[in-house]
Amino acid sequence: MSKTKVVQGGDMFFKDDIRIDDTNITSTLSLPDTPIFSRDELRIMYNGHIFVATKTSTPNAQIKVYTLEFGLKEAKSPKEKEDKYFSDNSNLIDKIKSDFIKKCVRGISILDDDKHPLKGALGTQIGSELVERVVKEYDSKISPRAYTPPPGKGLITKLSDGSILNSYMNDCERVLLLDGKAYDLETIPEYISIFKNSFKPSFYKEVKKKCASASPEEIYQFLTDNSDKIHRKALPYVRNKIWYSNRSFKLLLDETYWIPQFRGKVDDLVSKYQKLIERKIKIDAIKESLGCKE
Repeated sequence: MSKTKVVQGGDMFFKDDIRIDDTNITSTLSLPDTPIFSRDELRIMYNGHIFVATKTSTPNAQIKVYTLEFGLKEAKSPKEKEDKYFSDNSNLIDKIKSDFIKKCVRGISILDDDKHPLKGALGTQIGSELVERVVKEYDSKISPRAYTPPPGKGLITKLSDGSILNSYMNDCERVLLLDGKAYDLETIPEYISIFKNSFKPSFYKEVKKKCASASPEEIYQFLTDNSDKIHRKALPYVRNKIWYSNRSFKLLLDETYWIPQFRGKVDDLVSKYQKLIERKIKIDAIKESLGCKE
């Protein structure tokens, strides 16, 4: 006996004939290397912009690593890098989209038939439901957080370019990437505040005020000259991280000096970014294949 549901005049398909396979909603896609994080060169991500080192001196934007000094120049925007990524890999990504839809939606032949009377309405219905599930599953794992402006001078304004990076990875507003490691960038006052209880209260206020405009070398000397006002065990930690010799790290950007604090491996950021790219590809695939509207 045929299992096809029929009524007089021909076959009738019900919503139950098309099923969503939840196991593929957040399945890992075999994507090419992600843009932005794919190289080991020194990069600084700041307020949506990407800066790289240059041998040319640049005013108010400098970085010193050991005894080497560089200027900083802005690289292509995240949106430009992402657009090139999707363009260069368009054929592969189109296949990934097609495979994703076929694995996620059973009974896809109903939606592929342009002559079928349920093509448009059912495609939109299933597509909207599928988009909702993808967004819910990815957002629960990625945990996007609200944008917080970095505490620089505000001369480098937020770049809102519509990129995946700048729209969803708001934990990269002030990060240094080098040799496979990621470092959060803190202002000198932020760093010193960690050791607040190691300072005499009146001197702590004096230090915070001086840090607003002084160079790392000047702050080092100031702390050294007033070492009796800082707990002796804390002094080397707070002072030497700011400056200790001509081999010290120094970063000036947005007219502010920054201190790198180790966050973890760049791979952790790559993993999160790849999930966001997967999210976009899957949502685009649904909208393109199933007629789902924004």
